[in-house]
Amino acid sequence: MSSLFADIVGQQLAVSLLTRSLEQGASHAYLFSGPSGVGKGQAASAFAAGLTCADGGCGVCNTCRRVLEGLHPDVDVIAPEGSFIRKEQITEINTHAVYRPYEARAKVYVFLEADSFNAEAANAFLKTLEDPPGHVHFVLVTDHPERLLPTIVSRCQPVMFSAVPVAVVAADLSDRCGLPEADALVLAHVAGGDLAYARELATSESARRQREQLLDLARDIPSAGLMDTQVALDEIMASVEGRSKERAQDLEQELARRLEWAGDARTRSWLTKRHDENVKRQQRRQLTQGLRTVTRVFAGWYRDLALVCVGADRAVLNQDRLEELRALALPGGALRYTQAVTAARKAQERLRYNVDARCAIGDMFRSIKEALTQWPRL
Repeated sequence: MSSLFADIVGQQLAVSLLTRSLEQGASHAYLFSGPSGVGKGQAASAFAAGLTCADGGCGVCNTCRRVLEGLHPDVDVIAPEGSFIRKEQITEINTHAVYRPYEARAKVYVFLEADSFNAEAANAFLKTLEDPPGHVHFVLVTDHPERLLPTIVSRCQPVMFSAVPVAVVAADLSDRCGLPEADALVLAHVAGGDLAYARELATSESARRQREQLLDLARDIPSAGLMDTQVALDEIMASVEGRSKERAQDLEQELARRLEWAGDARTRSWLTKRHDENVKRQQRRQLTQGLRTVTRVFAGWYRDLALVCVGADRAVLNQDRLEELRALALPGGALRYTQAVTAARKAQERLRYNVDARCAIGDMFRSIKEALTQWPRL
């Protein structure tokens, strides 16, 4: 059983609850909630494997391996189309859920970003939750459970995930990626409890380059002229879109390996269709995550400047830039820096609602410049 959840780090309580559910009998619906990047999605895949596996989650059989690869016909992953999970997606689930599983002992529907239900979809899904077929399980994954209908939340078994402590993230990076202890600790601080982001920084040169570029932009934006601001905006959008295309190329390279599971033409056709849907979903997700990274890096930079202003250097996220932060932090500027953090977080919230990304980031730049143009006289 432990091999199923081997990659879930720092979530002992959640893993214990899920393991016990697989051993003693699972509920029809679960709500995985907690901060971004702490393993909720991975845990959902592992749990789905346990629900479908004839042995309750051995982690090594054909069923478990295919579920973990995203290739099992009895496990569906539902993600927002654009900004929302729509009623049409729920209607399709309702149509197919009543049929018995193709080959496993259960059907599992995993909802990523489950807080993205629009009103019609939420109400339609609530009816499904009230009287689900006995062979169906639902796993809802969200960073924001408060955005779900209370009636949906009340019908799900809660599974809480928490931010991963810096020391645990650092140990994981050292063990998994072979990083020296000091380097692992720096990235663990940068990630602020987001294990997925820490692993990405540890393994991706392009992710590290993007972070350095964004930190430089955050540093320079307050004094940048109009033309420089437009150039910075172009650079950010090109970087985010470029990384989204890289992810699509990676997925294309995986297709041949995934088709090795196929035993006949019908299965190959199904896998190809599933792959095409996954490419689109992953590209959208990479774009969303890329924009989220932009806002989080900007928010983190100005948060760090505010902390340096009040002498809280040990709480700084960007420890590798601490000397630079000390040199730049202006006395009495904590309130202004906090306003800049608010501007970045407001941009992040706007991006959830399918607003034009370039406009949202451009407005963030303007709000930050406005917040930092007037300083209290000493």
